[in-house]
Amino acid sequence: MVMPLQTSSRFLRVSIVLLGVALSVTMHAQQQGAQPPQREYRLQALYRAGIAQNYEVVEQTTVERTHSDGSKRTYERKVLMQMTVRAIESLDGIAKIVVNIDSLNYVFRSDGLEISYDSQKDIVLKNFADLNNYIGPLNRPFELTVSPYGEVTKIEGEQIAFWRDYLDENAADLDTVVYAIWRHSLDRENLLQYGDVQKRIIPGVKRGVDSTWKHQFQSRIDGIIFEGKVTSRLAAYEGGRFTLITKDSVPARKNALTHVYGIPSLSTVQGGYATVDNTLQLTTNGTIDELTTISKALVTARVSNETFTHAITSSTHWKLTGQYQW
Repeated sequence: MVMPLQTSSRFLRVSIVLLGVALSVTMHAQQQGAQPPQREYRLQALYRAGIAQNYEVVEQTTVERTHSDGSKRTYERKVLMQMTVRAIESLDGIAKIVVNIDSLNYVFRSDGLEISYDSQKDIVLKNFADLNNYIGPLNRPFELTVSPYGEVTKIEGEQIAFWRDYLDENAADLDTVVYAIWRHSLDRENLLQYGDVQKRIIPGVKRGVDSTWKHQFQSRIDGIIFEGKVTSRLAAYEGGRFTLITKDSVPARKNALTHVYGIPSLSTVQGGYATVDNTLQLTTNGTIDELTTISKALVTARVSNETFTHAITSSTHWKLTGQYQW
């Protein structure tokens, strides 16, 4: 049977419309079911031999100590340091950098007392125990070996080693508290607190925006060590800068000895934790442009038969102020 021409044309138009609808539905389903892969970026701090970086480091801390009888004591300090980081070797992602704290400006206040020290103006060092926590590494360069994944695998320095040995050899002739303060100021933890700007936050591998990873983290807050695993995240990539954030909590190192302002003997840390809120800015060429750490800690410690708590709020800000070839 031969279909009339008018009917044949109408049938053809309907078929084309139905085919278009089917293709549209199929394409929409494919788009919904298979999203394009997320772009990943290599997050790695890069050090170039012969290049030096200048950082301004600002640390601000407030502490409220509560004793077992309910009495309280508060103090605050502000520390400004100028720091130079020189890359002396970089091979296969492993870098050797020399860190030097070039200058120190220190201000401490408590109950009407104010102690200040400016290393560029004051000829005589102030005899103040809390200040000595910062004097140890001042103008005593130390070398860090850093893996491609941001881990500091080695710390060394002739002047650091000399003063450590001197303190150990003369420990019997030094006051216990004086020895501990100076020794702690030259310990690995204190050198890393200021000299290691990465803080293990930068993973050294490819990551996409909003991806997370776990890593070890350590911080020295008011002389107390906090350490443990934390989670960091690539929060954003914009304008050639990566924003990496860390929001987590880490426990205090138990049974560690520490010097606390206003207490003549060393105290033993019983326990505690710190919540950390860190933001790191990394450029696409691997330069750490800025790091801000904000920490709130609550610690219980003991000295003789007295148990007390420390409520600490501390922030430290590293800001790149310049780079040059040396």
